[in-house]
Amino acid sequence: MRSVTELPLHGGKAPRWLFERMVRLCNAIGIVMLDEFGADELLKRLSDSNWFQALACAIGYDWHSSGTTTVTLGALKEALNGTGELYFAGGKGKAGIRTPEDIIAGVDALSIPGMEGEFTKCSRLAAKIDSAMVYDHIGIYHHSFLFTKTGKWAVIQQALDDANKKAIRFQWHSDTVSTKEAENEPHSSVISDMRKVTMDLTDSANRGVRDASLDVLGDYAHTMEKIRYPARHHILPHIDLGKRGIEMLKRAAEQDPEDYTELLLIRGIGRKTLRSLAVVSSLIYDKEIAYRDPVAYSYNLGGKDGIPFPVDKSTYDSVVEHMNLIIDGARLSSGEKYGALKRLSASVSRSTVA
Repeated sequence: MRSVTELPLHGGKAPRWLFERMVRLCNAIGIVMLDEFGADELLKRLSDSNWFQALACAIGYDWHSSGTTTVTLGALKEALNGTGELYFAGGKGKAGIRTPEDIIAGVDALSIPGMEGEFTKCSRLAAKIDSAMVYDHIGIYHHSFLFTKTGKWAVIQQALDDANKKAIRFQWHSDTVSTKEAENEPHSSVISDMRKVTMDLTDSANRGVRDASLDVLGDYAHTMEKIRYPARHHILPHIDLGKRGIEMLKRAAEQDPEDYTELLLIRGIGRKTLRSLAVVSSLIYDKEIAYRDPVAYSYNLGGKDGIPFPVDKSTYDSVVEHMNLIIDGARLSSGEKYGALKRLSASVSRSTVA
């Protein structure tokens, strides 16, 4: 099963001062996750709708608009493509059309020769199915294809449903797609119940099959995981946030610096920075909070439109700076690598309401 998320269309774009900070914070979060869990786990989380939404909120863009997809992926691509572990191909508009060229560059960057053909086919298939087989009245305007050195891949793409004034985000992960006979037409229907049907639906010879499949997929479309965000821009506690998310925010706000010697030794850390580090660490180490209450992470650094509060540049810079100092210290340490972040995560997650 792959997930579908409906987001309200909001105009505007990320200002340069914010996007540059988003790139730096994405880089810091990504490096910790690559060190702690590896590229395949990071790829898996990015393919999950709620975790991806939580990340977009945590880095300060917007809690639910269409831009959370495009801007977050743009920041991730710029932040992580140089790591040699995970590669982001494609993007919005013309960048999406260049996905095959990006895939070739990424295969070379990750040193996995011979994967270009399969990755390109998977990319084309996902775009074709989401734009033509389930929602046949929409067009994909953002297409990102992510992959790792192990050959695992994910697709995160977004389409415009102009009639309903919504953007629709589709997220795929290779583990949910049949890869039988990988060298010969490896792809399956997008619905997990249909995995036994294996064919390349982008092949022009299968036009009749595609047409016939529309009716079948229509019957099964309701089995997709679908998440809808409201058109209103403000956040309503107890509606958008569950008890667990509210408790997490409360505990993050109560962080006592005296309890974290490692963090206190870093000159200049203040209560706002410590609170934000606690929220970021919970995103990294406690997936359940993100899966249940992604909107809670919008209270980390705020949002570009001032919801739930304006982004404070000095706090943002302090969080990025101290994340990088923690990363540098962890990579030099021969003992526990990210003990401070783990303890911060535990303090806001283990005692939260189930």
